[in-house]
Amino acid sequence: MRKIQIILLVLIVIGLGLIFTQKFWVGRLVGFIVKQTPATNSKNDPLNNVYRIGGQEFVLVNGKAEKETALGSASKNILRVFGEPVYGDLDQDGDYDAALLLENETGGSGRFYYAVLAIRDGEGFWPTETMLLGDRIAPQTIEIRDGRAVFNYADRLPLDPMTTAPSIGKSVWVHYDKNTGQIGEWVKDFEGESR
Repeated sequence: MRKIQIILLVLIVIGLGLIFTQKFWVGRLVGFIVKQTPATNSKNDPLNNVYRIGGQEFVLVNGKAEKETALGSASKNILRVFGEPVYGDLDQDGDYDAALLLENETGGSGRFYYAVLAIRDGEGFWPTETMLLGDRIAPQTIEIRDGRAVFNYADRLPLDPMTTAPSIGKSVWVHYDKNTGQIGEWVKDFEGESR
């Protein structure tokens, strides 16, 4: 009788161990799949929306999103809003759109910065594609001027190593084309520009 009790107890322990192990791995897998599943635009506000970087969708909640770089990895791919959104009319429809600077830490030594606009329509904000500004730059300010977003930051000279501190001031003017929904760099006072 004692042997049967011991065998039964061992089988119960093994069964519970398998159940908890299966729940752990299924939970991890489901969590990974949910984090990786593309989401539809939430149309909320610029800090709680969906942004695309390098073909990946990030669902920002309060300005931040995290993804595992690989299943079970401790390394994270983090996307966050750097600073605060700046508001102004970027599509000339009379309401306030937003310009944001996104910071992406991919788990390595790089820290990539992207310009993005969130265009407001009657239902909420719709993010544009992102525009890479640089790796390990020193962001300064975002301004809205003449219906365009101006991203100011410090960068390095083209041949400087990444260990050099950014010290060269740069401004990138981002223009939103309401006909195509695309963004692009606008060169102020470009010779061929029509007025």
